[in-house]
Amino acid sequence: FMYGSMVLWNFDSRMELQLIKEASNDFSRGTLDEPEVDDFLYVYDANKPDAKPHIHKDVIHLTSSDVMEKLAVAFGLAQSAKLGVFERVTEATIQNTREIPEQLAQSGKISLSRKEISMRVGQLFVDRSSVNLHSDMLDTPDFFWEDDEWEPLYQRTAKYLEIEKRVNVLNHRLDIIKDLFDMLASEMHAKHATNLEVIVIVLILIEVIFQILELMQMGWLHGD
Repeated sequence: FMYGSMVLWNFDSRMELQLIKEASNDFSRGTLDEPEVDDFLYVYDANKPDAKPHIHKDVIHLTSSDVMEKLAVAFGLAQSAKLGVFERVTEATIQNTREIPEQLAQSGKISLSRKEISMRVGQLFVDRSSVNLHSDMLDTPDFFWEDDEWEPLYQRTAKYLEIEKRVNVLNHRLDIIKDLFDMLASEMHAKHATNLEVIVIVLILIEVIFQILELMQMGWLHGD
């Protein structure tokens, strides 16, 4: 699939690794440190009357050898794997920045320099953008606009894998990251404004000192 997921049917582990390696060399723009892997068994229920393809207890039940049937299931499996990557990235981002709101609640300020805040804001933006730029791939694939007879099977697969529920949770976590992004940006602006105020105060003090020195010098001249 174009977003970096592979769904393989009936390959041994050696062949799977070989195919993944070849696909990575030919098409990948970068690999994950830890790949997202989901394993499912599958069986054929062709001899059962009125059987429908579905997933039950992590076993995929197929009713024919039609490649379109497998493809409809594969779309759901591929989306679930990609969603798993997004969930890991988002969770890691939240964990890496958890101490910031806790620190703010305890001390009323963030013990980070302006440069460190800028770096955190930049990383948050990168993490959030990486998910948002690919979030449309979690919608119903365009493939089913033309082959809509297979959409119910895709929907059953997506429901079993809780894709819609997981997307909602992911969006909620992205909102949390956005709130943190806004808070850090505000803190950065506040620190910048404070620095400017300090600079202005120092300049005023210097001006006052020069004025005092000038007045004292004039007083000495008149005294002489």
